[in-house]
Amino acid sequence: MVHLYRGLMDRAVTWRSRIDTPTNWAITITGTASSFALSNLLHHHAIILLTIVFCIGFWFIEARRFRYYDLWATWVRLLETDFYAPLLGQNTLAVDQYWHKLLICDMTTPHFKITPLEALGRRLRHNYMAIFIFLLFVWFLKLMIHPQIAGQTRLNTFIYDAALGPFSGKLMILIVLGFYALLFILALTTLPRWKGRTEMVSHERALRKLALPTAQPVGRRWHRRRSRSRYGKAQD
Repeated sequence: MVHLYRGLMDRAVTWRSRIDTPTNWAITITGTASSFALSNLLHHHAIILLTIVFCIGFWFIEARRFRYYDLWATWVRLLETDFYAPLLGQNTLAVDQYWHKLLICDMTTPHFKITPLEALGRRLRHNYMAIFIFLLFVWFLKLMIHPQIAGQTRLNTFIYDAALGPFSGKLMILIVLGFYALLFILALTTLPRWKGRTEMVSHERALRKLALPTAQPVGRRWHRRRSRSRYGKAQD
């Protein structure tokens, strides 16, 4: 069990380090594209929109990696709370163990603990929302610093400069604002509910799916006690 714990911890740490790589890529390309777009009036604002598309790709890559990290971290936490904690605290293990059935189920039929939308929402709230908001600010600033067209108001100039190829300025503004509205909706709808499950699937839920005997009351107390504390602090 010691070697199993060490191996799972190594996997969790490895995937945790891989999560930061797409964020670094997104920050680097955001800073480079923003400075290039604002450095000259002749540089088109499409550079910012292209950067948003690249950041979406990095966001999806990071969400996929986060699902793998959440899987290994779940196994590590399961061993800590249900194996090492009673062993170190009471110097014994109960006869009616059920946590190993959950671990065996995960090993025989691997499955992620969170959905793709949950992973996307979590990484969006933690990292990418700030990046996307910064890019939106740079895009608006890029369109506002253009000189005003003679005979046109500042608003008409702004709409005119927002045009991109065959797409009119109004359509581009609606597309950008609609995209950001979807981001906010995703970030809000994937928020963890109060007293909802933690990053680790509750024992009762997993046992019901496996049609295994119901967990002991201590397991239910354990889940209620941990429902308000999220072990994923390091995931931020």
